[in-house]
Amino acid sequence: MSLFAMAQTSEAPSIKDQYFEEQQVFARQIRNNIYSDFASFNAMDPIRFGSSIDSLESIFHAHLSKYSDRLDPSVIQDENIGIQYFFDKFLLEYPAHHQDYTGELVSLTPEKQARLTAHTADLNDAALLTNRDFREYVQALLAIDANQAIATGAYDKSDNQQLEAVWACMDQRFTNPQVRDYWRGEYLMNHMDNYGVRNIGSIYDEFITTCQEEEAVSKARAAYEKFESARASHLIETYKIVDGFELEMHLFLPDSQVFAGPRPTIIYFHGGSWSEGKPDWFFGEGAEFARQGWVAAAIEYRIKGRHGTLPFEAVKDAKSAVRWLRENAVKYKINPDKIVATGNSAGGHLALATALVENWNEESDDLGVSAKPNALMVVSGVFDLTVDNSKWIVKTLNNKELVKEISPNHLIKEDLPPMLIIHGENDRNCLYSSAEYFVSQSERLNNKVTFSTIEGAGHFIWFGRYGGNVAAIQREYLNSLGFD
Repeated sequence: MSLFAMAQTSEAPSIKDQYFEEQQVFARQIRNNIYSDFASFNAMDPIRFGSSIDSLESIFHAHLSKYSDRLDPSVIQDENIGIQYFFDKFLLEYPAHHQDYTGELVSLTPEKQARLTAHTADLNDAALLTNRDFREYVQALLAIDANQAIATGAYDKSDNQQLEAVWACMDQRFTNPQVRDYWRGEYLMNHMDNYGVRNIGSIYDEFITTCQEEEAVSKARAAYEKFESARASHLIETYKIVDGFELEMHLFLPDSQVFAGPRPTIIYFHGGSWSEGKPDWFFGEGAEFARQGWVAAAIEYRIKGRHGTLPFEAVKDAKSAVRWLRENAVKYKINPDKIVATGNSAGGHLALATALVENWNEESDDLGVSAKPNALMVVSGVFDLTVDNSKWIVKTLNNKELVKEISPNHLIKEDLPPMLIIHGENDRNCLYSSAEYFVSQSERLNNKVTFSTIEGAGHFIWFGRYGGNVAAIQREYLNSLGFD
């Protein structure tokens, strides 16, 4: 049972339902209080932070105690596990978050550290895997293990750094083969979903040949083959080789017998906080654009989870990609004066960066070729990289001000391409006010901006409930450009 997930049942209301309904009320408020100012929450000193965790945890235990004589013992046991591991995850991640937000290195109090150390044996208890809060605690622990391994430099020139590091850490953490197979399957599936299948052949093969869980093997095999098939459905070119990484350009080309002459082109930058994501997320749209006579490109760029890089490198890659399209315009029948850059979230930031950022260029780039697109479409974009939730970017930098060189709201200028900005009114990941500021200041300098607000929406507006609305706004905007 998840601490913040109300039980779902088709049965008549029960004591169990009542327990979770009441819990949900105060749990939602506590969660909102924590995440509404996550920086301040983690900026507390270790003693005060530990006391705060104790106080919050006691609320849940008191509520559980009130129902202890009416709930099934298995529910009580699961709730005790969930409550403990939910709050212990905050303790586990506190030192790193504290450093991100304050720059200070701290440790938990000996009492709290001992509490976490006592969980070591639990990691190999397969029965605990049914509890979501326990699983999320283990995921946080493995992330810390992997980051520490990566920090040694052992994976500096490896692709898929995070997966390779966590794979090795799992061998050390899990002595129970059943538990190890479970976590290997979870991480392999997550990686394929959120990073892709490129260059993971050795890890995939190892899992397929050693895992004893037939269902997990079948699931992984089906996913791998599906993603490989998607990669084989279109043209893939290498647009840049840097630090030993060959970065891919996925191209979807229109039928030249139907669409003659140089074609308008759309280039897509995926989101994922410059830490995860994959070009595959655009493959369906890319194929549709090609059917409509466009050249569509989805690029692979360097990200933290695969390449150990910061957004500065991603900006360089984005600009290189636009230049590559112009340099290869004749070969692929691209109209170099009709290139639209688009992206969601961090991808929206990269689209903006191609037009705004001056100082960050790859040494191998021909700077005589413009990296500025002819139009931009930005969905839930990141406009300010100086805010609290982006402090991880400057954590290792001596010059903390350097991030302003790739932060759109610090780079607004005249003569920008026409832009479509779509943003959710209640976006908490990238505040709506940051988008408003960008639009108002851009218009003040006589830039042409179309600003569409999705009322009541949060951050992830490009799919799900708001996806159709966003897609319709984009289609209308592209038609207005007259690029066909």
